[in-house]
Amino acid sequence: MTDRLTQLQQCLDQIMEQFGSAINYVDRNHDFEPHNELEDKHTDPQATIATQEDFDRNIDELTTDMILKTRQIIKLIDSLPGVDVSAEEQLHRIDALQKKLVSVEEAKIEAIKRKDTLMKNVEELIGELAKGIANSRRLNDAQS
Repeated sequence: MTDRLTQLQQCLDQIMEQFGSAINYVDRNHDFEPHNELEDKHTDPQATIATQEDFDRNIDELTTDMILKTRQIIKLIDSLPGVDVSAEEQLHRIDALQKKLVSVEEAKIEAIKRKDTLMKNVEELIGELAKGIANSRRLNDAQS
């Protein structure tokens, strides 16, 4: 699972894509409406104009998606550490986490040392076993 800042960045990227898609949709499918009653309505035979019903339904869907993504972004921002927490509390938390990290790192080093010791013991046992098998074969060959 990704951290909250990465999730927030992904959500921001997604909402920017949604904005771009919405602008592209409006640009490609809008009807040509005059600015005021005195102007003539322009037309473009190459344009693909959506019906008003389809246009409104798609705009509603696009805006709903953007509203949902905005809510998700707000929720992520509210969940970030530091919101409603003083600088002193944040520094205390950082110090506690740093001490915990040092402790975990020491435990890791001890585990690595223990693993190395066990590996050395296993290698020695394998060496002794191989020597024993070789000696046993030599004795069997000598007796035959």
